[in-house]
Amino acid sequence: MVAVVSAGTEVVRRLTSVRKGRLGERLVTDRLRSLSDDYWLVNDVMLPGGRGNVDHVLIGPCGVVVIETKRLAGRIRCYGDEWSVNGRRRGSISRQVNSGASTIRYYLAARHPDLVSTALRWIESIVVFTHPTCRLEVNRARTAVVRYSELLQVVLDLAKKHHLAPSVASRLAESLVASQASGR
Repeated sequence: MVAVVSAGTEVVRRLTSVRKGRLGERLVTDRLRSLSDDYWLVNDVMLPGGRGNVDHVLIGPCGVVVIETKRLAGRIRCYGDEWSVNGRRRGSISRQVNSGASTIRYYLAARHPDLVSTALRWIESIVVFTHPTCRLEVNRARTAVVRYSELLQVVLDLAKKHHLAPSVASRLAESLVASQASGR
């Protein structure tokens, strides 16, 4: 009987976690939809060789940006690639998003070798926290770490840095969308 209760509790915990994660991802998607039509947003990307899904890939004047969404409450600390939430160590979110960025870069580079030294030279990564009560303490992060309210400004600042042409953004986004439609 104890095993059944334990298993049931674990299922409820995981379902709650998934629900919170999806809420955070929906918030980010809605926020990014306010960008101009020069931006392409591909959500829940899964590619061969990847370690799971990439929450969001934004392609446009900002270049190619991989975004990991987290909906965690409390004190979130990041030092380099080390992370903790409310004093408890957790897996590295920066390694997770940077691994996703690397997978996206290799996938797009294989399909667009002419863009490897230009548009695909750097793939940016961002971790965005959507919970209203999160408190971020960030030091020497290996990726951009922002609150939900800061996300658009970071994307617009990247657009000033990268200036990716709309025709190139369209080509890259179409390749990524096609990978999802083809069953990965």
